[in-house]
Amino acid sequence: MSPSLPATAPQLAETAAALAQWRSTRRRSSRIPEELWSQATELAERYGIAKVAVALKLDYKSLKHRLTARNAAEDARSAPVSSSFVELDLGLPLAPPVCVLVLTDRAGRALRIELPPAASSHLAEVARSLWQVQPCSR
Repeated sequence: MSPSLPATAPQLAETAAALAQWRSTRRRSSRIPEELWSQATELAERYGIAKVAVALKLDYKSLKHRLTARNAAEDARSAPVSSSFVELDLGLPLAPPVCVLVLTDRAGRALRIELPPAASSHLAEVARSLWQVQPCSR
């Protein structure tokens, strides 16, 4: 709820006086200056559109349109540009799975190998090369 419009508000009195002077000296087809509209929109933001429109003898719809446009422009300026899209990749587990290979021979010796998943396609080759008996030349 907007605060009540004080009849003795200095900014309201100044704006009302400026509008009265402009109205008395303007040509019939001239538009209200932007500076006066700016002051009116500031007051409307503070006290409400209807109250200010009545106090300053302005068209309610015109004041509302200008206030809406002003707020939209301020929102566009204050919006951060870099936060338009943030991608979070939640599809990957915290730790990649590993492939564990335990090889044991007849004598009871064991060999444990941990391989990344990409290397698991070469397991048969690794096992064959480890357990082939190579004669030692001494």
